[in-house]
Amino acid sequence: MRRDQLPQHTRPNYILPQYKAVYVAVSKAACTSLKWLVAELQGEDPERFHSVVSPMVSRDMTIHHRGLFQRTPTLHSLSDEELEAVSPDNGWFVFSVVRHPSARFFSAWQSKMLLREPRYVEKHKDDGWFPRVPQSTADVVEDFERFTLAAGKHPNGRVMRNRHFMPQWMEAAPERMPYTKVYDTSEIPALLGDFERHLRANGWDGDALRLRQTNETPLRPVRAAFSSPEVRDALNSLFEGDFRAFGYDDVVPPKLEAGDEYPKPAFEEIGRIIERHERIGDLARNGREARVALAEAQRAAKAPAARNGRPRPSGMRAFAGRVRRRVRR
Repeated sequence: MRRDQLPQHTRPNYILPQYKAVYVAVSKAACTSLKWLVAELQGEDPERFHSVVSPMVSRDMTIHHRGLFQRTPTLHSLSDEELEAVSPDNGWFVFSVVRHPSARFFSAWQSKMLLREPRYVEKHKDDGWFPRVPQSTADVVEDFERFTLAAGKHPNGRVMRNRHFMPQWMEAAPERMPYTKVYDTSEIPALLGDFERHLRANGWDGDALRLRQTNETPLRPVRAAFSSPEVRDALNSLFEGDFRAFGYDDVVPPKLEAGDEYPKPAFEEIGRIIERHERIGDLARNGREARVALAEAQRAAKAPAARNGRPRPSGMRAFAGRVRRRVRR
């Protein structure tokens, strides 16, 4: 493998050196489950992920903090000589997983925007297409259409530069990366079988591979979300490269909500998830501000006495005061 063949993003790839395997992650394509599988195979400490202070909205999602992996290098961290040995022709299992482009786009919009993940609320709450808290199927369809048309008008805008929304060929680079195989999410059972056989051939003797279930989104796409010709045209334009590279024929996803309307309990669940996400955002914000206050206190503790000769307040005393005021709010 050569350096000019690697995906453009330097972090979301995972090498298992002792097993001669590489996983290139594509966002919103079973990546949470697959990253946990890699972490378990590599003996990563799950508490490193669980204990991080961040706006991630579940323990499972903390696995996306790539910098917390300690035993799992990236392709980009290898020397040219080490990289050259990484190849299917040299017995390596190099894989990625992709998903139907429209289903992935709907899922990303739902988890990041509709369910109001804290980071995305901070970035996009004032954008005209930001979705309301839905009360009906019509709300979901209208807000998804507004978002899709806005993205279609700005294919190089901030949203489409985000890895959860950008075309998958940009993340996986299938035209230049020497993969063993790029799997569709519908082929996960085949992937696990192929991967397990490869691992065992390279000395692994663990239990049968299983992916943990991480259901981040309560709604399947509903057919009405893709009924507008303008929406279909926008999706075809945004993901033309994915449809071509990975062999998807129809812009409408294959797995849809069984009926034409979402059931009422789905909206009740969405309301609960949004409330939880808002609370996690509050706590993450407080934690971030507390870290800043602690850093300021530590700097103050090292500063010289004030010019009038009176000693400065203890840095830790000042920090404690900030914490007390925050707790009282």
